[in-house]
Amino acid sequence: MPSCNLIKYKELDIVYTDISNASPEEAIAVFDENQIIISKMPHKSVYALVHAKDARFNSGLIQKIKETVKKNNPYSKATAVSGLNSLSRLMVNSIIAFTGRQMKLVESPEEGKEWLYKKYKEAAVVTA
Repeated sequence: MPSCNLIKYKELDIVYTDISNASPEEAIAVFDENQIIISKMPHKSVYALVHAKDARFNSGLIQKIKETVKKNNPYSKATAVSGLNSLSRLMVNSIIAFTGRQMKLVESPEEGKEWLYKKYKEAAVVTA
C-alpha cells in the first residue's frame, strides 16, 4: 500500500515514500503526506528515499512530483529514487537537472538506503 513514513537505517532517519504499484491518484495523496512530514523537519536535514516500482505516472502526478521537489528542496540533504523504468528515469533525470538537487537513481530500496547512509557519513565528516 502506498505510504510515506520515517524509517531508521543504521543510525540514519530516512523519509521513505513508497508509491510502488500505485495509481497516479494514490501517489499524489502520498506526495501530499510527504510534503507535510518534511515541512516539519529542519532545513537541510532530510535524507529521503522514494520507491516507485511499477507506479503509474500521468501528467498530474508528474506535476505533483515537481511541486514536491520544489517545496522540499530547502529541507533536503539527499534523495534516492528506486524502481524506475527507462521512461520514468528520463523524467526524474530532467527534474534532477532542473532543480540541481542531490538525487541518485538506484536499482533497489536497499541500494538507496546504503547510498543515503554514505552521504550522511560524508556530511558528518565535513561538519566534524
